[in-house]
Amino acid sequence: MQSELARLLGKSVSIRGTGSVLVRAADSTRRKPGRPSKAAKGGRRKKRTSPFKGQKRPSSPSGPLAPAVIKVMKKAGGPMNVDAVLQGLKNDRYVWNVSEPKKNLAARLYTLHGVKKVKPGMFALSKK
Repeated sequence: MQSELARLLGKSVSIRGTGSVLVRAADSTRRKPGRPSKAAKGGRRKKRTSPFKGQKRPSSPSGPLAPAVIKVMKKAGGPMNVDAVLQGLKNDRYVWNVSEPKKNLAARLYTLHGVKKVKPGMFALSKK
């Protein structure tokens, strides 16, 4: 009876005394056909490489971003949002080497040393 059930279901099964059917876990977790396994792919993700590998990264002609942001925030004297910091940098003639300076600045403000988040979207100088 078990061999007939296995032939019909196409899986390794066993019948228990109460009439319930047990399917082995290894058979129930089979992968979908047509998808290669991680082992078949090499098991690793492709490493991303920097376009500047082995070269010096380009810097802004107006200097690094962190001191420029600190300078703008000191002039303002209070918390600022990303747009206000960006406008202050434009007024100080900061030169960007990125295509979207606002996005770059927003991401950098969260990790800049000397700057802290005081409210959602608002940043101030951290007290040293």
